[in-house]
Amino acid sequence: MLKVLKMTRLWAGLTAILAGLLCCLVVGSGVAEAYSGTINQALNITTSEIVNSDPDPNEDTTYYKSMFGDFNEANLEKLRAATREQVVNEMREGAALLYNQNSALPMLTETRITLFGRAAASPSYQAQSAGNKITDSTADKVDLKTALEGESFEINESVWNALRASETTLTAGSGAGFEETPGFYQSCMGRVGEYDDAAVVVLTRQGAEGTDLAMDDIDDDGQTVLSALALHSNEREMLKLVRERFDKVIVLLNSANPMEVEEIEDYCDAILFIGYPGQYGFEGVAEILRGTVNPSGRIADTYAVNSLSAPAAVNSGTRTPLYSNADEINSRLGSSEKATYMSFQAESIYVGYRYYETRYNDCVTGLGNANSAAGASNGASLWEYTNEVSYPFGYGLSYTTFSQTLDSVMVEADKITVQATVTNTGEVAGKSAVQVYAQTPYGEYEVQNGVEKSAIQLMNFGKTDILKPGESETLAIELDPYLLASYDAKNLQTYYLSEGEYYIAIGENSHDALNNILAAQGYDTEDGMDYSGDAAKVYSYEQAFDDETYAFGENGAEIKNRFADCDLNYWQSGAGTYLTRSDWAGTYPTEQTVIAASAEMIDALSGEWYEKPASAPTYNEIASQFGQNNGLTIIDMRGVPITDTETWRKFIFQMDLDDLPIATGANFVNEAIEPLSPSFVVGDGCDSVAGNIVIYEQSGTSKAASSSDRAKVTVACVRYCSKPILAGTFNHDLYASRGKLMGEEGLWRGNLENFGTGANMHRTPFGGRNFEYFSECSTLTYIAAMDEVEAMETTGVHAVSKHFTGNDQEFQREGVSVFFNEQAFREGNLRAFEGALREAKAGGYMSSFERLGTVWSSASYAMNTEIVREEWGYQGHSMTDGAAAGTGYVNHGAYKDHAVEVFAAGTQQWCLDSNVGHGIAAMQIARQTNDGYILELLIDAAIHWEYAIANSGVVNGISANSRIVSITPWWRTAIDGAITAFSVLAAAGAAALIAGTALNWREKLLEKRVEGKKDETV
Repeated sequence: MLKVLKMTRLWAGLTAILAGLLCCLVVGSGVAEAYSGTINQALNITTSEIVNSDPDPNEDTTYYKSMFGDFNEANLEKLRAATREQVVNEMREGAALLYNQNSALPMLTETRITLFGRAAASPSYQAQSAGNKITDSTADKVDLKTALEGESFEINESVWNALRASETTLTAGSGAGFEETPGFYQSCMGRVGEYDDAAVVVLTRQGAEGTDLAMDDIDDDGQTVLSALALHSNEREMLKLVRERFDKVIVLLNSANPMEVEEIEDYCDAILFIGYPGQYGFEGVAEILRGTVNPSGRIADTYAVNSLSAPAAVNSGTRTPLYSNADEINSRLGSSEKATYMSFQAESIYVGYRYYETRYNDCVTGLGNANSAAGASNGASLWEYTNEVSYPFGYGLSYTTFSQTLDSVMVEADKITVQATVTNTGEVAGKSAVQVYAQTPYGEYEVQNGVEKSAIQLMNFGKTDILKPGESETLAIELDPYLLASYDAKNLQTYYLSEGEYYIAIGENSHDALNNILAAQGYDTEDGMDYSGDAAKVYSYEQAFDDETYAFGENGAEIKNRFADCDLNYWQSGAGTYLTRSDWAGTYPTEQTVIAASAEMIDALSGEWYEKPASAPTYNEIASQFGQNNGLTIIDMRGVPITDTETWRKFIFQMDLDDLPIATGANFVNEAIEPLSPSFVVGDGCDSVAGNIVIYEQSGTSKAASSSDRAKVTVACVRYCSKPILAGTFNHDLYASRGKLMGEEGLWRGNLENFGTGANMHRTPFGGRNFEYFSECSTLTYIAAMDEVEAMETTGVHAVSKHFTGNDQEFQREGVSVFFNEQAFREGNLRAFEGALREAKAGGYMSSFERLGTVWSSASYAMNTEIVREEWGYQGHSMTDGAAAGTGYVNHGAYKDHAVEVFAAGTQQWCLDSNVGHGIAAMQIARQTNDGYILELLIDAAIHWEYAIANSGVVNGISANSRIVSITPWWRTAIDGAITAFSVLAAAGAAALIAGTALNWREKLLEKRVEGKKDETV
C-alpha cells in the first residue's frame, strides 16, 4: 500500500485528470441547467407528478376534450389524418396561378414529364426557424415526384436521379450557388427522350431566422450584384435550355418571398406560386397541375418588377445602416448593448400595395407629381404602374371564369354589410374569393395635418364553396368601420373618420378594385388607367367628420400618442423625411437616413430607466406574505377572472418566495411550482407545433401514468404550409382550422401554449421570416391571425402571437433602433397584431428583438402597458423573445439583461430563461434596494402565468384534491451524482498525492540522516 502511495507521478496524473473531468462536469452542469427545458423535451421527461388523494371515480377531470375523442392510439390516427388533409387543402386553395399562357395548365393529357431545377429534387419544404423540419431524408413526407406520380404523371427517372445526386447546397438569403451549371443541364437534355410532354421547373429562395434575403446578392459568376429575388444566371441559362427543348414549360415558385417573375415569363407557359409546401403540400400542387383541383389562391403580397423599388428597401434588411457614430456608442455602452444599427421607416404607411396602388391612383388623378421619375425602376424617366408591378396583391387565376356582382351595401354604426353574388361562367368547377376594399377621403385636412391615406385598402373577404359551371352563390361579408379610421398623430392625436365620400368596392385584386373606384369617380383609360374599371362594383356614401367614435379603447381608455420618441425627428428636428402623397417626387426615399446618436439618445439606448416609485412598499411588506396555506388549488382558479386580484394573490402567496422567479421563465419544458401548478411543455413554430405526440404504454393515453411509464407510440407534429400560402386561401374556415388543429396537436402533447401565430408584416419582400407571417397587408394579417387564434384558444391550448411588433427584418434584428411615425405604426404593425390580441384574446404574446426607437420592445412601457393593457384591455401574459440568462447573469451590460426595466414595462416572462436568472436578479435588486414594487411586478407576472395555466389543458387530469409534487429529472440526479463521485475521487487522488509526497519526503529525509551518521562514523 505504501509503495503505491509513493507513486506520486501516478497520483498527480490521476488527480489532474479527475480534476479536469470534474471541471467539465461542473461547467456542463451549468450548461445543462441553462438548457434543461430542451433536454427534458428531447428526453420526454416531466418534472412533476400529480398525486390524487381520495379520487372521485365519477369526477371528469378532462376539462378540455379533443375533438377526436379520448386520447388513445386510434384517435391519434384521426388527428394525423385531419392535419394531413389541412396541409393539402391549404395548398389546394392557397397556391396562386400567376401566369397561364394559352391555358398551358391544367395538363389534362400530358403524361411523360421531366423535372428541372435543383429544388425539384431538393425543395424548400420550409425555411429555417422553429418547428419540426422536413428534409429530403424525412420518411413521412410527400415529395414532388411522388405527388406527380399519384396524379398519373410519369417522371423522367434519369434526370431526377441526376438532380438527386447533385451536391450543390442552398444558402439562406441568396439566389446563387444552388442551381446547377448550364453544362449540367446541357447533359440533362440528352436524357429527356420521350419524357418531353412538358417540363416542370422549380425555383426556390429561402430566408431564415437571423437571415434576410440579400438586397445586394452576388450572382453565380461571383461578381454581378443583384437582388436575391431576381433570376440568377444559372437559373436563366437552365430556363433557356428547357424552353428550347420543350413545347410546354411550367414554373413552380418554391419561395415564400415574392420573386421577380417578369423575366421568368419569357421562358415558360405557366407560373404557379407554391410557397413552402410543408409535409404534404405537394399533393395539392400535383392536383392543380393535373386539373384534379382548380386553383383558387390569391397572392398575399405584391409581386414587383423590381423588388428594390419598395420605398422601405432603402433603410431596411441587409441595407440597414449604422449610426454614424457607432464607435462612440460602443465605446460608451459596450458592444453587448447591440445599439449601433438604425432603421428609419421613411415609407410611412406605404408598404406593399398601399404604395404601388396609391401611387398609381395619384398618377391617374394628377396628385402630388406621382408620375415623376423618383422611385421609377431601371432609371425610367416616368413612374408607370405597368413597369413597376407584375402581379398586384390579391391576384390569382383560375381554370374557369367567374362573374361577381355587388348586390347591396348596408352601412350601420357598428358594421357594414356587403352582399355579392358569384357565378361560375366557365366550364370547370371551382371556388372564387370575393375581396372587399375601401377608399377614404384624402383631402385638405389630411394634407395640412400630415395624415396619409392609402388609395385602396382591404376590408374583408369571403370565399364560395365549389361552384359548378352555371352555379351561383351569394355571400354576406361584414366590414368593421373601425378599419376605416385613420390615426392623426399631429392634431387630434387619436383615431378619426374623415369627412367626405367613402367608397366600398369589390374586385379581383387590389388593382382591380381600385380601377373600379376610379371608374366610379369618372376616370378612364384616357386619364392614364391601364384598363377601364366597373363602376357597378362600387358603392359610395357620405361620412361626417368623427373624432369621437374611435378615440377611446377598452374600458374607456383614452387613445392618444404613445410613441412620439420613436420618431427620429423627436431626437433631431428634420432628420427624417416621410413619404407623402402630397409630394411623391420630393419625399420618395433615395438615400439612406443616417444620423449620429446624441448623448441623450445614447443614454436612452443604455436601457436603464427604472426608478423606484415614491409609494413603493418595502421589500419585507410583500415578501412576508408568501408561504401561506389558503386552501386554493389550480382547479379552484379555473374560471376566476384575472380582475379578481384578491383571490389570485391569495393563490400566489401559497408558494415559497424563492419559487417566485420560476413564474418568470417561459421554456420548452417548464418547472412545477409547488403547490400551485405542474410542469408542462410548450410548442414553438408558426407552421409547426414542434416536438412529438406520445402514447404511453401503461396509461394507453398521451399522459404518462407515472414517471416510469414508457412511450409506446411517438408521432411528430405536422409541418403545415408556409403562412403566405395559408393567407392566400382567402378562406376564413381554413385559417380557423389551422388554428384548431395546431391547438389539438398541442393539447395531445400537453402544451400550455404554442409560440407561433406569426403576425408581423412583410415590410419588404426580403424579410427572412416572411414565410412565418401572413402578408404585406396589416388588415389581412389582422383578420387571418384573429381567425387562427380564436380557433386555437377553444382547444385549451393558448396561442402566443409573435413577434410583437415591428420585427420585419432579420439582419441585425437584435437591438436595431427602428424609427417610425405613430400613424404608420398604429395602422401597420400594431393593427397586424390587434386582431390576435384585442379581438381574439390570444393567451400570450412574444415581443421582439428590435428597439422601438431607442427602447427594446420588451422594455417599452408604451407598447406593453399603455397600448396592450390599457387601450386594448388585454389580459393574457407577455414574454420576451429568446433571452436566456446564464449562471453568470449581470443585470446591466447587455441589452436583454435589464431585468427590472422589462418587468416594469409590463413584460412578464423571459423566453428560454431556463435558469430564471432575470427573475432571480430582479428579486435580488428588490432586496438590495428595499423595493417591494419590484416584487409586485413579479407577483403580477406569476398571476398572469398561473391564469394561463388554470385555463388550459395542462390541468387535465387534476382534481380539486390533487397534490403537485416536483420530480428531479434523472439526468440531473446523474450529473449531481457524477459531480459528487468525481469530487470524492479527485479529493482522494489529491490526498493520495499529498500522502505519497509526504512519504517520499520523509523517506528522503531519513536517507539523508542515515548518510550523515555514516559520515560521522567514518
